Amino acid sequence: MTLPGLGFTLDRSYAATPERVWAQWTDPELLASWFCPNPDLPTTCDLDVRPGGAWRVVMGEWAVGGRYVEVSPVTRLVFTFDWEHDDDPPTTVTVEITRDGDRTRLMLAHEETGADGGHEEGWTLSLARLDQRLD
Repeated sequence: MTLPGLGFTLDRSYAATPERVWAQWTDPELLASWFCPNPDLPTTCDLDVRPGGAWRVVMGEWAVGGRYVEVSPVTRLVFTFDWEHDDDPPTTVTVEITRDGDRTRLMLAHEETGADGGHEEGWTLSLARLDQRLD
């Protein structure tokens, strides 16, 4: 769902435990396996998953990173998101993971202004790769 001027929210449900979903976001090898929208690009991740810790993902010639703002294992991860190739200000991503019966629900909200747009397509493609790993 697109939020005019505010960003967007994506909602997913997985036949996996919250711990398994959390690991996909906090283990560098697991994150590298799905984070890049283009599966043909080599992807590496450096993660320091703690409040104030840095994260960085290199996808071919592209790199994005930021800082963790909030880390609440196994339920919530908030981080800044900043492409290294542009001068746009960092945006904020919130990932919420909740148990939903025998499934786990993931909500991703990416706050951005109109000038920052374009992240929804990338997240949709990346989450489709995550969907394949978890269902």
